Amino acid sequence: AEDVQGILVAEGFPTGDLQELRCATHRPDRFAFSLDRTWVIKVFGPDDFRNFQIEEKVSTILHARGAAVPEVIAARGEEGAYSYIVFRHAIGESLNSVYQGLSLNEYTAMIVCLAEGFKGIHNLAPPLFDGVPFFERGHDQYFNVSCRRSTTIYDSVQALIEEGALHASARQICDVVEREATGMFGSEKALIHADIHNENLFLGGTERSLFCEFIDWETARIEPLELEFVHPFLNILGEAFPGRRLGKEVRVGPDNELLKAFDNAYNEVICWDHVAIHGVVTYLDWALGAHRKDQFPLRDFYLRTGIGGLEFVGLLRMEGLISDA
Repeated sequence: AEDVQGILVAEGFPTGDLQELRCATHRPDRFAFSLDRTWVIKVFGPDDFRNFQIEEKVSTILHARGAAVPEVIAARGEEGAYSYIVFRHAIGESLNSVYQGLSLNEYTAMIVCLAEGFKGIHNLAPPLFDGVPFFERGHDQYFNVSCRRSTTIYDSVQALIEEGALHASARQICDVVEREATGMFGSEKALIHADIHNENLFLGGTERSLFCEFIDWETARIEPLELEFVHPFLNILGEAFPGRRLGKEVRVGPDNELLKAFDNAYNEVICWDHVAIHGVVTYLDWALGAHRKDQFPLRDFYLRTGIGGLEFVGLLRMEGLISDA
C-alpha cells in the first residue's frame, strides 16, 4: 500500500484513503486499490505485462469512443517488472453489492442497461483493436469458457452421474452439446470482454435512468459475440431463472421476459440455446472440479454456489431432459 501511495503521489494524485480491493486469488502478483472512491490503481505483476497491455489499450480505445468503461488516467508498463494503470473509479456500485435487493422491474431495467452497454461495444469495428496483443488460443492465459476446459463434457457428466447428482439419462446432454455447440462459433465476431459477472459490472443512476460501466478488460479478445453472453447468462440472468430469487415472477422458455428485454435493447436476437449450452458445459466442469478438490459435495453444489445452477437450461428446447436429470 505504501508503494502504491508513492506511485499515486508521483503521478500527481493527492494522498487520501487508500483501500485494497479484491483481486483474483490465482494471481498473487495482482493488486488493486481505490483512492477515495475517485481513482483505482491496478497493479500487474512481472509476468502480467501482456495483461497490462491488453487492458490499457482496450480501455483507452473504448473510452475514446464513448463506450461504458472507466477512463484511463495514467499508465506505466515495463516487461518483466511491475506495471500499473490508474483509472477513474467506476460510477455507481458493483452489481454484486446491489442485485439481491432488486425487484423484477429493477432487474429488467438493469438487463436493458446491460444490453445497451454491450451493443455500444459490439458495434465497434474489430480493426480498431488490431494493435492489441490479445492472447491466442493455446496460450496458458487464454481464457475461454467454452474452448479451454480441463475435462470433456463426457467426463464431467459421467462423474456427476456416478456421484448420483445426475440421472443416467443426462448423458444425452453430451449429444446435445456435440450437435448444437459448434453453431455458436458461426456468429459475427466482435470485441468481447469474456468475463462479465457481478463484480465486473457497476450500476449507477435510477430505475428510469440507469447506466453501467464494465471493468477488468485484460481477458478481452475478438471472438464470436455470443461467447460474450455465457458468463452473464450464468452469473446475472441466471439469478432470475425459475427456482432462483425471482423465479415465480419470470416465465420459462421462449417467453422469458428478461431475455426478450435484452434482445429488444440489444437490437438483435441472441441464440440463447447456444449460449446456455456453453453455460451447461462450463457449469458441469466447474461442479466436477469443485468435487475433485473436496470443495463441495456434488449433491449440495447447486444450492451452495452463487450462480443459477442447471435450472437455467429450462430456457432450452431440452428442458424435459434436464428436469429429468
